[in-house]
Amino acid sequence: MSRLLTCLCLLSLGVLSSARSTDFSKMRADRVGWARLQTPSPHWKRHSGSDPVLAQFIRENTSLNMDPTWYAADVENLQDLCRYPMLFSQGIGAVDNSKARLNLAEYIHRGGFLLIDACINRNVTADPDAFLADQIRVLTAILPDCEVVPLKPDHDVFHCFFQIPGGIPPHMYCDNIYDARWARHGLYGIMLGSRMAGIISLSGLQCGWDRMISPPGLPEACMRMLVNIYAYAMLQ
Repeated sequence: MSRLLTCLCLLSLGVLSSARSTDFSKMRADRVGWARLQTPSPHWKRHSGSDPVLAQFIRENTSLNMDPTWYAADVENLQDLCRYPMLFSQGIGAVDNSKARLNLAEYIHRGGFLLIDACINRNVTADPDAFLADQIRVLTAILPDCEVVPLKPDHDVFHCFFQIPGGIPPHMYCDNIYDARWARHGLYGIMLGSRMAGIISLSGLQCGWDRMISPPGLPEACMRMLVNIYAYAMLQ
Protein backbone atom coordinates (compact mmCIF):
# COMPACT_ATOMS: atom_id res chain seq x y z
CA MET A 1 0.00 0.00 0.00
CA SER A 2 1.40 3.40 -0.94
CA ARG A 3 1.47 5.77 2.02
CA LEU A 4 2.66 8.54 -0.33
CA LEU A 5 -0.49 8.15 -2.41
CA THR A 6 -2.56 8.10 0.74
CA CYS A 7 -1.03 11.32 2.01
CA LEU A 8 -1.51 13.04 -1.35
CA CYS A 9 -5.15 12.04 -1.41
CA LEU A 10 -5.76 13.28 2.13
CA LEU A 11 -3.95 16.54 1.57
CA SER A 12 -6.16 17.38 -1.36
CA LEU A 13 -9.28 16.08 0.40
CA GLY A 14 -8.55 18.11 3.52
CA VAL A 15 -7.87 21.31 1.62
CA LEU A 16 -11.13 21.02 -0.24
CA SER A 17 -13.34 19.95 2.64
CA SER A 18 -15.01 23.34 2.87
CA ALA A 19 -14.86 24.22 -0.83
CA ARG A 20 -17.91 22.40 -2.15
CA SER A 21 -18.08 24.48 -5.34
CA THR A 22 -14.47 23.80 -6.37
CA ASP A 23 -13.85 22.07 -9.70
CA PHE A 24 -12.43 18.84 -8.30
CA SER A 25 -11.59 17.48 -11.76
CA LYS A 26 -8.56 19.79 -11.95
CA MET A 27 -7.13 18.75 -8.60
CA ARG A 28 -7.37 14.97 -8.47
CA ALA A 29 -4.42 12.83 -7.39
CA ASP A 30 -3.67 9.34 -8.71
CA ARG A 31 -6.63 6.99 -8.92
CA VAL A 32 -7.64 5.08 -5.82
CA GLY A 33 -9.70 1.89 -5.74
CA TRP A 34 -12.62 0.55 -3.74
CA ALA A 35 -12.34 -3.10 -2.80
CA ARG A 36 -14.52 -5.60 -1.02
CA LEU A 37 -13.05 -8.39 1.06
CA GLN A 38 -13.87 -11.67 -0.67
CA THR A 39 -14.61 -14.32 1.94
CA PRO A 40 -16.27 -17.77 1.89
CA SER A 41 -19.58 -16.11 2.80
CA PRO A 42 -22.12 -16.20 -0.06
CA HIS A 43 -23.04 -12.61 0.83
CA TRP A 44 -19.59 -11.00 0.53
CA LYS A 45 -20.55 -9.03 -2.59
CA ARG A 46 -24.14 -8.20 -1.70
CA HIS A 47 -24.99 -4.66 -2.96
CA SER A 48 -21.71 -4.52 -4.93
CA GLY A 49 -23.62 -3.71 -8.10
CA SER A 50 -24.24 -0.24 -6.66
CA ASP A 51 -20.66 0.44 -5.55
CA PRO A 52 -20.25 2.71 -8.64
CA VAL A 53 -22.98 4.91 -7.10
CA LEU A 54 -20.76 5.35 -4.06
CA ALA A 55 -17.70 5.97 -6.23
CA GLN A 56 -19.54 8.70 -8.11
CA PHE A 57 -20.67 10.30 -4.84
CA ILE A 58 -17.06 10.35 -3.63
CA ARG A 59 -15.90 11.92 -6.90
CA GLU A 60 -18.60 14.59 -6.76
CA ASN A 61 -17.96 15.53 -3.14
CA THR A 62 -14.18 15.16 -2.71
CA SER A 63 -11.03 15.49 -4.77
CA LEU A 64 -10.35 11.76 -4.61
CA ASN A 65 -9.96 10.16 -8.03
CA MET A 66 -12.07 7.14 -7.09
CA ASP A 67 -12.11 4.38 -9.68
CA PRO A 68 -15.74 3.70 -10.70
CA THR A 69 -14.96 -0.03 -10.85
CA TRP A 70 -15.16 -2.02 -7.63
CA TYR A 71 -12.59 -4.72 -6.92
CA ALA A 72 -12.44 -7.98 -5.00
CA ALA A 73 -9.58 -8.68 -2.60
CA ASP A 74 -9.45 -12.40 -1.84
CA VAL A 75 -8.79 -13.06 1.84
CA GLU A 76 -6.75 -16.08 0.72
CA ASN A 77 -4.31 -13.82 -1.18
CA LEU A 78 -2.22 -11.41 0.90
CA GLN A 79 -0.94 -9.58 -2.18
CA ASP A 80 -4.56 -8.90 -3.18
CA LEU A 81 -5.35 -7.43 0.22
CA CYS A 82 -2.31 -5.19 0.34
CA ARG A 83 -3.22 -3.38 -2.88
CA TYR A 84 -5.82 -1.36 -0.97
CA PRO A 85 -5.40 0.87 2.11
CA MET A 86 -8.99 0.10 3.16
CA LEU A 87 -11.09 -3.01 2.64
CA PHE A 88 -14.87 -3.15 2.93
CA SER A 89 -16.46 -6.31 4.32
CA GLN A 90 -19.95 -7.68 4.83
CA GLY A 91 -18.55 -9.52 7.84
CA ILE A 92 -15.63 -11.80 8.68
CA GLY A 93 -17.52 -14.52 10.52
CA ALA A 94 -16.89 -16.94 7.66
CA VAL A 95 -13.10 -16.36 7.69
CA ASP A 96 -12.32 -19.60 9.48
CA ASN A 97 -9.14 -21.10 8.02
CA SER A 98 -5.67 -20.34 9.35
CA LYS A 99 -4.17 -18.97 6.11
CA ALA A 100 -6.99 -16.47 5.59
CA ARG A 101 -6.82 -15.33 9.21
CA LEU A 102 -3.04 -14.91 9.05
CA ASN A 103 -3.44 -12.89 5.84
CA LEU A 104 -6.01 -10.60 7.41
CA ALA A 105 -3.85 -10.12 10.51
CA GLU A 106 -0.80 -9.33 8.37
CA TYR A 107 -2.77 -6.88 6.24
CA ILE A 108 -3.86 -4.99 9.34
CA HIS A 109 -0.38 -5.08 10.91
CA ARG A 110 1.01 -3.58 7.69
CA GLY A 111 -1.27 -0.59 8.15
CA GLY A 112 -4.43 -1.74 6.37
CA PHE A 113 -7.85 -0.59 7.58
CA LEU A 114 -10.89 -2.88 7.73
CA LEU A 115 -14.47 -1.57 7.54
CA ILE A 116 -17.10 -4.15 8.48
CA ASP A 117 -20.67 -3.07 7.74
CA ALA A 118 -23.63 -5.32 8.49
CA CYS A 119 -26.36 -5.67 5.89
CA ILE A 120 -29.61 -4.86 7.69
CA ASN A 121 -31.58 -7.62 6.03
CA ARG A 122 -33.36 -10.08 8.26
CA ASN A 123 -32.75 -12.85 5.73
CA VAL A 124 -28.98 -12.26 5.96
CA THR A 125 -28.29 -10.91 9.45
CA ALA A 126 -31.17 -11.46 11.85
CA ASP A 127 -29.62 -10.40 15.16
CA PRO A 128 -27.39 -7.30 15.42
CA ASP A 129 -25.94 -8.32 18.78
CA ALA A 130 -25.02 -11.76 17.44
CA PHE A 131 -23.43 -10.16 14.36
CA LEU A 132 -21.30 -7.85 16.48
CA ALA A 133 -20.26 -10.70 18.80
CA ASP A 134 -19.27 -12.82 15.80
CA GLN A 135 -17.05 -10.05 14.39
CA ILE A 136 -15.37 -9.55 17.76
CA ARG A 137 -14.85 -13.31 18.10
CA VAL A 138 -12.91 -13.54 14.84
CA LEU A 139 -11.02 -10.28 15.34
CA THR A 140 -9.76 -11.25 18.78
CA ALA A 141 -8.78 -14.69 17.47
CA ILE A 142 -6.59 -13.21 14.71
CA LEU A 143 -5.49 -10.09 16.64
CA PRO A 144 -5.29 -11.09 20.32
CA ASP A 145 -4.15 -7.60 21.30
CA CYS A 146 -7.04 -5.77 19.65
CA GLU A 147 -9.89 -4.15 21.52
CA VAL A 148 -13.30 -3.25 20.08
CA VAL A 149 -14.68 -0.07 21.62
CA PRO A 150 -17.78 2.07 20.96
CA LEU A 151 -16.99 5.44 19.37
CA LYS A 152 -18.31 8.50 21.16
CA PRO A 153 -20.38 11.10 19.26
CA ASP A 154 -17.52 13.62 19.41
CA HIS A 155 -15.06 11.25 17.73
CA ASP A 156 -13.25 12.68 14.70
CA VAL A 157 -14.82 10.12 12.37
CA PHE A 158 -18.12 11.98 12.71
CA HIS A 159 -16.60 15.38 11.92
CA CYS A 160 -13.47 14.90 9.78
CA PHE A 161 -15.18 15.78 6.47
CA PHE A 162 -18.96 15.93 6.65
CA GLN A 163 -20.63 16.85 9.92
CA ILE A 164 -22.68 13.83 11.02
CA PRO A 165 -25.61 15.20 13.08
CA GLY A 166 -25.25 14.37 16.75
CA GLY A 167 -22.33 12.04 16.04
CA ILE A 168 -24.89 9.32 15.33
CA PRO A 169 -24.42 7.15 12.22
CA PRO A 170 -27.43 6.91 9.89
CA HIS A 171 -29.27 3.60 9.89
CA MET A 172 -31.02 2.04 6.93
CA TYR A 173 -34.47 0.52 7.42
CA CYS A 174 -34.99 -3.11 6.41
CA ASP A 175 -38.21 -3.30 4.38
CA ASN A 176 -38.67 0.41 5.20
CA ILE A 177 -39.32 -0.47 8.86
CA TYR A 178 -37.38 1.22 11.67
CA ASP A 179 -35.77 -1.34 13.98
CA ALA A 180 -34.53 -0.02 17.33
CA ARG A 181 -32.37 -3.12 17.84
CA TRP A 182 -30.10 -1.95 15.02
CA ALA A 183 -30.39 1.79 15.56
CA ARG A 184 -29.16 1.63 19.15
CA HIS A 185 -25.72 0.62 17.85
CA GLY A 186 -23.24 3.33 16.93
CA LEU A 187 -19.84 2.68 15.35
CA TYR A 188 -17.20 0.52 16.99
CA GLY A 189 -13.47 1.07 16.63
CA ILE A 190 -11.05 -1.83 16.21
CA MET A 191 -8.08 -0.65 18.25
CA LEU A 192 -4.51 -1.90 18.22
CA GLY A 193 -3.04 0.13 21.05
CA SER A 194 -3.61 3.77 20.14
CA ARG A 195 -4.14 3.03 16.44
CA MET A 196 -7.59 2.46 15.00
CA ALA A 197 -7.21 -0.42 12.53
CA GLY A 198 -10.84 -0.67 11.52
CA ILE A 199 -14.46 0.11 12.22
CA ILE A 200 -17.50 -2.11 12.74
CA SER A 201 -20.81 -0.62 11.61
CA LEU A 202 -24.27 -2.05 12.17
CA SER A 203 -25.83 0.76 10.15
CA GLY A 204 -26.28 -0.94 6.78
CA LEU A 205 -24.42 1.88 5.02
CA GLN A 206 -24.11 -0.27 1.89
CA CYS A 207 -27.91 -0.47 1.70
CA GLY A 208 -27.78 3.31 1.43
CA TRP A 209 -25.69 3.53 -1.71
CA ASP A 210 -27.78 0.71 -3.14
CA ARG A 211 -30.69 3.14 -2.60
CA MET A 212 -32.90 0.66 -0.80
CA ILE A 213 -36.34 1.94 0.25
CA SER A 214 -35.84 4.37 3.12
CA PRO A 215 -36.79 7.87 4.29
CA PRO A 216 -35.73 10.60 1.83
CA GLY A 217 -32.11 11.64 2.19
CA LEU A 218 -30.99 8.54 4.09
CA PRO A 219 -28.99 7.01 1.21
CA GLU A 220 -26.98 10.23 0.89
CA ALA A 221 -26.45 10.32 4.67
CA CYS A 222 -25.05 6.77 4.50
CA MET A 223 -22.62 7.79 1.76
CA ARG A 224 -21.52 10.85 3.73
CA MET A 225 -20.75 8.58 6.67
CA LEU A 226 -18.72 6.32 4.41
CA VAL A 227 -16.71 9.30 3.09
CA ASN A 228 -15.87 10.25 6.67
CA ILE A 229 -14.77 6.70 7.48
CA TYR A 230 -12.63 6.56 4.33
CA ALA A 231 -11.02 9.91 5.10
CA TYR A 232 -10.36 8.92 8.70
CA ALA A 233 -8.94 5.55 7.67
CA MET A 234 -6.38 7.19 5.41
CA LEU A 235 -4.97 9.06 8.40
CA GLN A 236 -4.29 5.89 10.40
